Amino acid sequence: MVQPETSVDLYVLVFGGALALSLLVAGVVGFLLFYQKRVSEQELIVKQMELNYQQEVVYRTLDAVEDERKRVARDLHDEVGAALSAMRLLVGQLVQTSPPTAEINDLTTRFKGVIDNTMDSVRRISNDLLPQGLNELGLTYALEGLCESAMDLADVTIELTVDAEIDLPARTNLIVYRLVQELLNNAIKHAEANDIQLSLNRQNNQLTLLYTDDGKGFDYEQAYQKRSLGLKNIETRAQMLQGTVTFETQPGQGLRVTAVMPINSDL
Repeated sequence: MVQPETSVDLYVLVFGGALALSLLVAGVVGFLLFYQKRVSEQELIVKQMELNYQQEVVYRTLDAVEDERKRVARDLHDEVGAALSAMRLLVGQLVQTSPPTAEINDLTTRFKGVIDNTMDSVRRISNDLLPQGLNELGLTYALEGLCESAMDLADVTIELTVDAEIDLPARTNLIVYRLVQELLNNAIKHAEANDIQLSLNRQNNQLTLLYTDDGKGFDYEQAYQKRSLGLKNIETRAQMLQGTVTFETQPGQGLRVTAVMPINSDL
């Protein structure tokens, strides 16, 4: 039995219409998916640009702070240090031009003592502001000097271990140096530690800084809620290198700090 021609045309029309509608829906869905993908890609690009901009602002701010530190350190050394040296010389000459009485000798000795202590303070502040030998001799040398200075200031033993193969970009060197400086400053001011272990090692493109002390420790949650400036500074230094830092401590149980930072050769 032969179907009527109008019935066949109707099937073809329905099938063709369904096919066309399916293609249209597929096209619309494909366009939406493509559009959503492009939007997501653009959003990622914008976020990356914002992150790069923020990172650049942080680095520029860091560079400006370090330039100011260098200027202050130079002024302290060249002007204040020189003025104190001249003052000490004048005090010495004062004894030679005056009758050598016991009172004058005593005052001269006391003046010289005050001047010497002030010169030591100026020298120490200047060294804190300007990492000694960091640019010229490298991070390991500068950290060794930092540890020696800390041991001179406090009754503490510091064991420093640094991988021999560590060769970092200049800005990374500076940030790691400041991070260690913050850790040691906190240890001297607050921890009452007798023994400090400090290690720095590199594995592939990752730098790990491990710090432990046997000090009095603290309640981390409480300190964090109080926005402890020392903790914040340590976190900020690690974040400058897009790294992370963890603190493990309890009252009476010392402190363990682990900072893991990727090494970016563009810094």
